[in-house]
Amino acid sequence: MCGRFLNLEEREIFPSDLVEIETIQGTMDKIWGVVNKYNNKTVINARGETVNELTMFKYMKPCIIPATGYFEWDKDKKKYLFTKPDRSVIYMAGVYKEDRFVIITTEAYEQFMSIHHRMPYIISIADIPAWLKDRRLLNRREEYIYKRA
Repeated sequence: MCGRFLNLEEREIFPSDLVEIETIQGTMDKIWGVVNKYNNKTVINARGETVNELTMFKYMKPCIIPATGYFEWDKDKKKYLFTKPDRSVIYMAGVYKEDRFVIITTEAYEQFMSIHHRMPYIISIADIPAWLKDRRLLNRREEYIYKRA
């Protein structure tokens, strides 16, 4: 799951914040989270395994959420920051409609499972066109590190 992340200015982003995302049409500002019309709850993540099947998400358009890191919490509620070793930009896959977006998640890398079993679906820069044009999630893994936040 991804419940918070750092934007490119290193500001901690919370659900319902206005966020700059990248789309096939260019950069746009969108609100993180879509409201589920059946229970009126805000949904901030979509599972990569079902994002193309569930009615709530399958008609949404692909986007990229650039960040410098994301946060996860372990079962003891300890907060961890995940980044690339050099703290360079990571590109999280998402989908959007109208003025809102969600972040796509996937099963966490094995070395992160002790902290959390899900993580954002991170796209390598080479795979961004496949996501934005064809809505294809490719599975290239990059190196990430984490530390207690």
